[in-house]
Amino acid sequence: MYVRDIVNNKNKVLEVDGSNQLSVKDTVAQTSLSNIDSSCANISADQATATNQATANGSLATLATASSSQATAANQATANASLSSIASNSANISADQATATLQSAANTSLNNIDTALAGVIQVSSAAPSRSSGSLASAASKTAGDLSASVDGNSHRKCAIFGTCSNNSGSVKVHISHDNVNYYEDNQNQYYANYSNGHIAGHFDINARYFKIEFMDSETYTLEYAMCD
Repeated sequence: MYVRDIVNNKNKVLEVDGSNQLSVKDTVAQTSLSNIDSSCANISADQATATNQATANGSLATLATASSSQATAANQATANASLSSIASNSANISADQATATLQSAANTSLNNIDTALAGVIQVSSAAPSRSSGSLASAASKTAGDLSASVDGNSHRKCAIFGTCSNNSGSVKVHISHDNVNYYEDNQNQYYANYSNGHIAGHFDINARYFKIEFMDSETYTLEYAMCD
């Protein structure tokens, strides 16, 4: 195979060596190839290892500086200040306010209560109001007769007691709220004691007025007593 030598304007034979590589005898060509080989070596070794590595190292150094100095200095200082403030406020809440301000308010309230309760509690020892009267005095009664009405408005309890000439006689309470219409209170009927004819019983004054019905035709002596 021939190639054209453009410098000398001649055709030259293109030869290969025993390794099937071009055999270049021209010194200029050899120099050019050497430069190309050197450049390729620099690209794969020098530039990747030196220039590019230096740039990468610079970038990594910048990141390290940013994450180290800023986090450790400015940001850490801010964080430390915040933590210190939280700790101080927590201490104030648990110690100063609870022990001082709130305790002072509690002491004032307790003192006011103590003052209000001081002294002697007055207790009334007056005797209860009482009222009494006669419903029959050795009076001969016919079965079904009623006594005069009694106004129990100022009292809460009433007792009736007396005697009946017949030891089997009894009396019954009638009640009214208007002193006009009366109703038998069948739960409050009292019988004479068989041995002596005594009659006694008591009831609550829930309706204002009451009367007593004499259940047997006998002689009765009967009184009432009320209290508040």
